[in-house]
Amino acid sequence: MFLYSQKKKRTGKHIMDNVQNFLEALLDYTVCLYIMLMLAVFPFYNEEGYTHIGTDKSTFLCRLSINAGKILVVPLLLYLLVSFIVYIRDKKEAYSLKEMMRERISLTDIFAAVYCIALLLSYALTDYRENALWGARGWYMGLIPQLILIAIYFLISRLWCPRRWVLFLAIPASAAVFVLGCLNRFGIYPIEMAYAGPSYISTIGNINWYCGYAVSVAFLGIVLPWAKPGMKAWQKTVLMAYTVLSFVSLIVQGSESGLVALAVVLLVMFCCSVKDRERMLVFWQEMVLLCGGCLIVYMVRLFAPEEYLMSYVGGFGEKLTFGWLPVVMTMVSVLCLIWVWRGKTKGTYSEKFFCILAKTAVLGCAAAVAAVLLLATVNTVRPGSIGKLSGYKLFTFNENWGSSRGATWSAGWRCFTSQNLVHKVIGVGPDCMPEFLYSGENAVLLADVKEKFGTARLTNAHNEWLTILVNTGVLGLIGFGGMMVSGMRDFMKKGRENPIVCACGFCLLAYTLNNIFSFQQSMSVGTIFVIFGIGEAFLRKGYRFI
Repeated sequence: MFLYSQKKKRTGKHIMDNVQNFLEALLDYTVCLYIMLMLAVFPFYNEEGYTHIGTDKSTFLCRLSINAGKILVVPLLLYLLVSFIVYIRDKKEAYSLKEMMRERISLTDIFAAVYCIALLLSYALTDYRENALWGARGWYMGLIPQLILIAIYFLISRLWCPRRWVLFLAIPASAAVFVLGCLNRFGIYPIEMAYAGPSYISTIGNINWYCGYAVSVAFLGIVLPWAKPGMKAWQKTVLMAYTVLSFVSLIVQGSESGLVALAVVLLVMFCCSVKDRERMLVFWQEMVLLCGGCLIVYMVRLFAPEEYLMSYVGGFGEKLTFGWLPVVMTMVSVLCLIWVWRGKTKGTYSEKFFCILAKTAVLGCAAAVAAVLLLATVNTVRPGSIGKLSGYKLFTFNENWGSSRGATWSAGWRCFTSQNLVHKVIGVGPDCMPEFLYSGENAVLLADVKEKFGTARLTNAHNEWLTILVNTGVLGLIGFGGMMVSGMRDFMKKGRENPIVCACGFCLLAYTLNNIFSFQQSMSVGTIFVIFGIGEAFLRKGYRFI
């Protein structure tokens, strides 16, 4: 009788473990399929070219995510139940529940939960509930899409068993997007897209959408050779080819915010390379590739037939791809690469010198930004007081500053300050800035916006965090901003142990930098939250599910 009862007990334990493992595998494969569709299909999805591509992308994200949720909900609930039973059964062998919670709930998770609470409160107390549910037409960044983003982070980071090859789907898919983008910029359209023109590019849409997607994914391929210098030769060759393509795509796409993100990320990479001669060598290899990409574009612009001239020029992208600057940049980068290579091979690499150089570069950039702000402030208060510099738009803070960012930022801030205390804390409602703005509650602000933008509808402040502040208040900004900063910190901190986590951290950094001057939209924010979840999954790979 005793032997029978012991055999029955072991069999019952074995069955529960098998059920748990089966449910784990089912959840894992479902999430894996979702990631594959988001990384490899989402960038190419459109119904009628550029006709309503913003709506198309938003529809894809929401429908795919909701359908995946319907598939996941029952096995996830069963898995939670079975896991709880297994925990109770094995509680003497397992960690205490308090210890498990401390290990498995990170600061990033807490901030994500705060953002979720802010969204729900903002929706519950908004005056524009019908619009807040899905969001402004054409953008659709309302309550449900925002909750989908949070679900993406949690479900991928907890239910997906990390596989490198799944993440690497983003590289060939984005490479195809970048090739199309570069060809489009020179008037070549391998894929027919309705309403094609200079302001629309590849299969993504408006240049701001394209730039947001590009910075969200390109640094996976750019950072990996740097984060893991000892990779196989063929892997490094493929990634270096991708790096050139990414650089060229970012340079010619037309949005200045992408170049700002690129410059800051490269500065961070340089500073992080100081104590590692291998990384410093790869950094200068990539700088040569960047400058070489600029030279390639320069040659194409010099010798291309008239019908294939670059269709969108101006700003700093123009200076990088025409004239003496790309030539000088290439020469300097090659000399630095040779110098670092000789120092590495002969054992004369000077960490102290590069440390001083890095500090000088950071302080120089900070001083340059401070000088610009000071001169712009003086010139705005007293026009013409800084001589010839007064003629440059950069040195005058008005509604035209920064491609009208002066007007959009001012409108966003005035929307926030117009609210009562409650709405300052929880916002006007998810994606409801345009609803508040055009409701006329602040008549002076509305008149100023209409005078500046005419019939064009201002849907956001062209600054992600400022728009979140208006839509979900101080609480929402704390949640979202804390989530992004905490994620970047954790990913960068673990960068030496796992190059993939490091690359995901740089993607988060580039996305955040770009969106200082840009906005949330389904293509870029959907992609970055998938990458966010993937990075967190790799960071947690020592843990089991949930």
